[in-house]
Amino acid sequence: MQRLQGEWTPKHQADLEARLSDDRAFAQAYARVEESWTGIDKYGETPEIVGYREEALAYARRNPYARHRWRLAAALLGITVALGVAWQLSPYGVRPGQYRTGIGEQRMVELADHSRIALDAATWLQVRYSKDARTVELRQGQAQFSVARDPARPFKVVAGDRAIVAVGTVFTVELTDRQIHVAMMEGRVAVLAQGNPPPAPTTSSDAEPAQWGAAGSVELSAGEELRISQDGRTTVTPQADLEAATAWRKGRLIFRTERLSDAVRRVNRYSHQQIVVADEALGARHISGVFDAGDTEGFVSAIERYLPVTVDSTESGRIVLRPK
Repeated sequence: MQRLQGEWTPKHQADLEARLSDDRAFAQAYARVEESWTGIDKYGETPEIVGYREEALAYARRNPYARHRWRLAAALLGITVALGVAWQLSPYGVRPGQYRTGIGEQRMVELADHSRIALDAATWLQVRYSKDARTVELRQGQAQFSVARDPARPFKVVAGDRAIVAVGTVFTVELTDRQIHVAMMEGRVAVLAQGNPPPAPTTSSDAEPAQWGAAGSVELSAGEELRISQDGRTTVTPQADLEAATAWRKGRLIFRTERLSDAVRRVNRYSHQQIVVADEALGARHISGVFDAGDTEGFVSAIERYLPVTVDSTESGRIVLRPK
């Protein structure tokens, strides 16, 4: 390994970028290191780490061995490193290839192959790259994928019991309560069923119904969207409402005749003040509208005006909607 002497120069940067482009293994290792540093920035001021750091300082000051400054620093460094490793291995730590956003947080990630992922709030995904495939497991939430073209390594997003396979394209995938929504901005993807063959897909217009192809797959092109319900029913819309599908990138939420319960789940991604629909029939009512992400009170006020509901906000952190 070569050590850097002096300041970082444009030539150093050019050499680094060239190696990142030419050496895939190096690029992947670099991305993992970069993610670890991001994790230090992100979690360094969390209550857990701040508490650990204060305990480490207190311990070092009490320990006679650490009375000299350099020993204090060494003790503190050793303890902090150990705690950092424990944090990384805990369920809350940053792990290689794993990306999360909290409530109200959005994030852009560039992968080693220059594919980009925009994560919506309250989203969790895992990235795994190999020589033959680029795989992202979307465990919850919503993300938009801008896939760098690489015919030798297809890009696959696994969401629930479906896999969306692309080579070079732009699309969004949402996974919420076992419901899947795929919207196409550019290019084409194949949506594959994993496990038992699903029910045949239908369309939401008078166009010819889409059909599952070989191995239970359906293809989507730019401008189309696919929705899969909790019971596996699949609907393909040839002319999708892409404005609504991508509104979250601009801090907005657009609902077009959407179930109240589904709308509430999306609204809850952006605020710690959580809405609870306390009645199944009420949750099945449909709503439409445009709202600012995070404006929970504005959303509830609109629902109160247009639906027969009562609003109970007496409990801290929760707003309960009940039918009148």
